Amino acid sequence: MKHPLLLLSLALLVSACNTVEESPVKLVSHTYTLHTHDTLNPLTVLYMDFKVEWPCREDSAIEAIRKDITARIFGVDAIERNVEEAILMYSDTLRRQYREEFAVDENTKPEEEDYGKIYHSLRLSIDDPCECFLNFELYEEETNSFAPHGTHDTRYFCYNRLTGEFITEDQLFKGDYQPALTRLITEAIWRSYRTRGAVRSLEYIGLDVEEAEPNGNFYISGNQITYLYQENEIGCYAAGPQTAVVQLEDMREYLRDTTIIHDHE
Repeated sequence: MKHPLLLLSLALLVSACNTVEESPVKLVSHTYTLHTHDTLNPLTVLYMDFKVEWPCREDSAIEAIRKDITARIFGVDAIERNVEEAILMYSDTLRRQYREEFAVDENTKPEEEDYGKIYHSLRLSIDDPCECFLNFELYEEETNSFAPHGTHDTRYFCYNRLTGEFITEDQLFKGDYQPALTRLITEAIWRSYRTRGAVRSLEYIGLDVEEAEPNGNFYISGNQITYLYQENEIGCYAAGPQTAVVQLEDMREYLRDTTIIHDHE
């Protein structure tokens, strides 16, 4: 072996290149899937599917996040329960809701293949972008044979991973930030349409951008904050959900803590 030092140096270099900086809080996720068939009445059958990923590391901040997001999604009664129990409680709530909404005379004998069908799915996933923030995305979808189209709902939950606190706009920004943030959101929505070749006004497309105010449905990743508006929230159903990406740099003068920009670089 003519150059042992050279080979050793190369080995150390390869080892260094393969080293990945670990996240300050490791997230161990579990997935739970629940399928239930529930006969609401002789004319309606409900199918439910729940898929939840959950951080399981024992940490005071993570535990605070777990309790808060459990209460927001499944209700305060589910806080001290595990994921499976919380999902079962939520499914019971849905069953009661649908029984009231689609109640029919139980003495009615349905014709063959004349059953109404409701499909309800919920998916909670985790985005772990940096040491500052922990984002959850909750996607909920419902289709049923009683409506012309289904409904889709996406909600974001952004947490300070160091304190376990749910983050709101008022915690991020100071002063009279709403007009500036609303303007940037409106520009972002219009910009997204222009990149897709739209030349008409947003009003023609079916969007009322004056209603696109900060709605609390956002997540933070990199140096930007992303807002989402549901179907029918700022426009017609056909226009679909809308996403607005705002650079935190553009809101620097309103940020309570400007270091969050640099923390992502």
